[in-house]
Amino acid sequence: MNAAPDAAAAAASAALLQRVAASPQRLADSIRTAALWVAVIDGPLDPREFHEVGLALTHEPEGVPLADIAAALAADPLPGDLPKLLRFLRGQRSPKRSESLLDLFIRVAAADGRISQPERHALIFLADLLGAPATLLRERFEALLGIEFEPPADLSDPGFFEAHELAARARAARLQAEAADAALAAAAAATRGDALRVLGLKPEATPIAIKAAWRRLSRQHHPDRQPQGDADLLAAAAARFDAVQKAWKHLQDVADA
Repeated sequence: MNAAPDAAAAAASAALLQRVAASPQRLADSIRTAALWVAVIDGPLDPREFHEVGLALTHEPEGVPLADIAAALAADPLPGDLPKLLRFLRGQRSPKRSESLLDLFIRVAAADGRISQPERHALIFLADLLGAPATLLRERFEALLGIEFEPPADLSDPGFFEAHELAARARAARLQAEAADAALAAAAAATRGDALRVLGLKPEATPIAIKAAWRRLSRQHHPDRQPQGDADLLAAAAARFDAVQKAWKHLQDVADA
């Protein structure tokens, strides 16, 4: 849920709505503001939602820059003067405009790939505000998205929030498990890459190439094949030989897993 705005954010959103009300493009800017409100009502503005709003009313210039509206609503999604803007939109309604506005609001709500409970409530509210027939929202929703419009949950029911919290915890646990699996996979890939580098091989090396490199390096660095009078050279060869054997064992273990 959105946090309560501070005084500065509330003042900025109030000033923004005053700019919209005084804009020479008041109707177009009000429509864009209402569409962005749908986008931010359930959380931070998704770039896909912003893009969808930007596609609307391309024939109408922006009296107030869309980015300014988005920034103000992001800071304060429920500005105190929002009802005035919505009443203005209601006064401009017509059957044709109501349908086109519903289409816009539906596309914006769906732009981020999901329709949240707050967005469903907002769509019903806006359909009623625009005086749309009771069936129009469902018809346009299903026509645009190809899925059935499910009525939103009763947010006054404590059971909804209990189920929501359970689902959120399950989702968090799933994401945590997926992240752990990804970390293990990345670590395994890194370790395999390290082992291949010890053998002087690239990631795409075949099992035959790996075995050939192991044999060659084992012979090359075997302590018994080194000059016996140089202790430092013998120690370096032994360390290299040990690294080759560990790399080979790791690659064999990975292949057998």
